Amino acid sequence: MGPQSEKKGWRTLGPYFVIFLACFVIVAPQVIEHSMILGSDSIFHFNRFYDAAKQIQNRNLSFFQTNYGYQQSGRVINAIYGPLFAYLNGAVLGMVGTWYRYEVLSALVIYWIAGVGMYQLAKRLGARPTMGTLLAIIYMNIGWLPRWETAQNMNAWGAALAPFLCICAARMIQDRQQPVNRWQLLAIMTVIIQIHMLSSLFFAVTLVPFFIFGLRSAADPKKMWKATIQAALGTIVLTANVWGALLAMEMSNDIAKPAPFKLTNNVLIASFSKGSRDYILVGVLVLLLAQIIYVILHWWQSRVNTIITAVGAVFLWLSSPFFPWGFLQKAFPTLERILQFPDRLTVLAFPLLFAGVAVTSRELVLQHSLRQRHWRKIGMLVMTLLAVWAQLANMMDIYQTSQSYHTDKVIVHQGGVSKHSPHDHLIRISVHSLHPGQLLQLVEKRSPDYLPVTSKNLSKKYVRSYAYENQIIEHVNEFQHTVLPGGKLQLTWHSNRAGEIRLPIVTYRQSRLTVNGKVVKHYRRSSIGAPFIHQRKGYNRVTLQFVQPWWLTLLIIISLLGIVGVLIFGVIKLLLYVQQWYKS
Repeated sequence: MGPQSEKKGWRTLGPYFVIFLACFVIVAPQVIEHSMILGSDSIFHFNRFYDAAKQIQNRNLSFFQTNYGYQQSGRVINAIYGPLFAYLNGAVLGMVGTWYRYEVLSALVIYWIAGVGMYQLAKRLGARPTMGTLLAIIYMNIGWLPRWETAQNMNAWGAALAPFLCICAARMIQDRQQPVNRWQLLAIMTVIIQIHMLSSLFFAVTLVPFFIFGLRSAADPKKMWKATIQAALGTIVLTANVWGALLAMEMSNDIAKPAPFKLTNNVLIASFSKGSRDYILVGVLVLLLAQIIYVILHWWQSRVNTIITAVGAVFLWLSSPFFPWGFLQKAFPTLERILQFPDRLTVLAFPLLFAGVAVTSRELVLQHSLRQRHWRKIGMLVMTLLAVWAQLANMMDIYQTSQSYHTDKVIVHQGGVSKHSPHDHLIRISVHSLHPGQLLQLVEKRSPDYLPVTSKNLSKKYVRSYAYENQIIEHVNEFQHTVLPGGKLQLTWHSNRAGEIRLPIVTYRQSRLTVNGKVVKHYRRSSIGAPFIHQRKGYNRVTLQFVQPWWLTLLIIISLLGIVGVLIFGVIKLLLYVQQWYKS
């Protein structure tokens, strides 16, 4: 390989190496401290992934019924909340063995995906490699992305994939001949639906204005419509397991609604030292405002820059305290449960406005007044300082959060935790144990998500939450739980008397309950679906099984076969691309 080829290789791969290095630097505080961060959503999602890991390990799959996690209560979670993502994380957990390794590895992966996505977005919009790399580093350290490492908030995955969605959006208004790449659009929408449904809703809404503007400038509008419809239909097929499961559950059960939050308390706050979730670094805010002002003053220069920045600015405004969320919440109370946190919209605001910065950087370099070398150096210096600022702020936050692990406050966020061991050293040992289930026995959370509640308790946050604690968590150890082949869950116990008893499991309309060898079709259920059955004196055995309808099984098979087919097609295309790049 000659010097020219080496130079070309570094120009192509160098930015990815820098981004990869930045990922390691971000997680360094946690690795150095050898600490585990148990944040607001950690225990909830760890139960999901642990259940999937045990299913894979024991080769005893149960798409709906949770037999290993969530106090072995049989409740439905993964089927309607990122099912394939849960199994993927379960497989990763099974390979790495401990929660600590899983958390560090998954943090590296999400930072890497976000950084590469932002770099690719900036590159598509004409930014130079150095500018694209700096934008990627800044993006990796702000908004919801760091919240995966510190709290396992699922919005982080929406933020990680948002740049790829923005590539599809930019293409709609850039490429007159092929504004929609059906495979590209199908892939990103399928992946986000399989991970986080709310983020997929944000993604779909974001594409609307770009589609409208793209349709007006497309060389062949009919072709654009055709490609979009094909991508949408393909996405429907590949995500049939998700929407099919939602449909099956909602048709016959009253599923608990998400918890309400005051919208005005969850908007962006400017800060000099924090840049994740509710906070936006002052330096980043100045950069984004400068981008918006530049487009306002030069809106006629670039249609692409104007549209991208305008949509991003709207999302930023919606995320801010300057939007009348208090009034809107009173007018539409359902928003407090559907949206919950307006600052979630930064998942789209940040990548769109960074995309605008990428376009602006290209325009400024092309202008005669900024062709001089020292102006470029000043611009790069400012962006470099901002990247360092963002990275240091994020690392400091991670370091401070990691310190909780070594104190008597091992669990960073105590909200919703109903039970945890008084022996903090046992929790510390459990996160490094090759038996990840130990942590979930030491720390239990009263999460009411997707419980089949009675109609009067549909919207009552704490009623259903404490009901789960009182009816399930506090009584789970009174029974022997055994997972049987076919995804069935068995409870056994000895009783000194005959009579009615409430079991610490959750039943749905599709649940089949077998009591001492007989299928029971009619039984009383508690406010969260816990069954009351008649126990006999002596030994008792109950089996719980979720019976999914045949049409749903068919939808799951179709979606899985479709995903496998698309993956094979994608691998072939990737190999051909690499071969072509190497020859060139």
